[in-house]
Amino acid sequence: MKRTYTIAEANRILPLVRVIAKEYVERRNLRRSLHRDRENLENAITPEGLRSELAELDARVAEQDEALAHCRREFEGMGMRVLQTNPLTLHIHGQSRTGPVVFCWVEGEGSVCFGHAIGEEEDSRRPLKLKTA
Repeated sequence: MKRTYTIAEANRILPLVRVIAKEYVERRNLRRSLHRDRENLENAITPEGLRSELAELDARVAEQDEALAHCRREFEGMGMRVLQTNPLTLHIHGQSRTGPVVFCWVEGEGSVCFGHAIGEEEDSRRPLKLKTA
């Protein structure tokens, strides 16, 4: 679903985006930790039971992968695109006074205040020129 947001709408939906992003970041970090644990176990010389430990870690990693995919689908369902996962960076199709833009939000930011011109989404993001009241 492609949805276009104004900057005000993008900022109003940001609390929901932050909730999903928080879950995404927590699961990303847990998955990374589980993967490290698995590598350590694989490299260690341990007695029997190693295979069951590895299988358990594999199952937990797969669970995190599934949850991360679910978070990504939630963002996509709101018309957003995950540009990168670390740091979590979202592209939000938007409309400014001058035409279509892509708003760019990075985990931890308090508002949507950066963006890209259409076609320049892979370039460095730029501060948005916001109308002051």
